[in-house]
Order: sequence, then C-alpha cells, then structure tokens
Amino acid sequence: MQNLLVRDCRREDLSAILKIEKESFPDPWGRELLEKELSLSFSWFIVAEVDGEVVGYLVAWIVGDSCELNRIAVTPCMRSRGVGKRLLYELINYCKNRNVKEIFLEVRESNLNAIKLYGSSGFEKISVRKNYYVRESAFIYRLKLDKGGENAQG
Repeated sequence: MQNLLVRDCRREDLSAILKIEKESFPDPWGRELLEKELSLSFSWFIVAEVDGEVVGYLVAWIVGDSCELNRIAVTPCMRSRGVGKRLLYELINYCKNRNVKEIFLEVRESNLNAIKLYGSSGFEKISVRKNYYVRESAFIYRLKLDKGGENAQG
C-alpha cells in the first residue's frame, strides 16, 4: 500500500486506537492502559496511517535481547491489505537493529488471520496455553532473529 505511513504513536492517536480496540478484541484495552504504554521506556508503540487516519497499531515490549508483541490490530475496513504485515515487518526490523534475539507473541486459537500472518512472517508455534482466554486456548509463537548481517533499514 503506497500511501501507508508507519510512525511512533502520539497521545492524539489514542481515540482512533480505542475505536480499533473495540472493533478488534473481546477484551479491549482502555485509554489509561494505552496512555501508560506511551510512557513506558521499554514499550515500542507505533501506528499505521493512511491519508492522515490511523488504521492500525502495534505495541511491543523490548527488554534486553527479547521482545514480546503485546498488541497488533487493524481497523476492519483495512484488513487484508498489508497493514498488519507492514507493522510486523517494522517490528522485526526495529528488533534486528537493536540486537534482539527473539520475538514472542500469543494469539487466540480462533484468530486464523493472525495465525496466517505470523506463519508467513517466519514465526513458529512453540507452545499452547490451554483455556488461557477462559474458553479458548492461546498459541505461543516465537521468531528467532538472525545475528547481524541482515538488518533492514527501518
């Protein structure tokens, strides 16, 4: 998508992100939690925008040489257009450039679109947390990052 811009999240983006949260998750994050993410030194919070409108976002924690992808979502009308893949690509490059060795994430077993995205991006399922979401299991995925050499420019 040519007119897709990925940038750091700003406080004024939170209203759009709250809307995407409600459209995307049965347990949406609230404003207070999103504001806290903006203030954490180890949290990396980016948004994707098209024509000045926030259409997706990603929140990850980077501690030492490990990263945990905590949240990634795209507004329903922009799904399957490469927005999520671009956000994930940006995270992978950001981590490579900071010598992060592994990225972890968990996903609901019913979230087939996300599972497909993670698989096509090189993530491998390493574990299952039974009934993690009360009536649904969580799949744990990991991406091992190459050392040096292949760092893309972010």
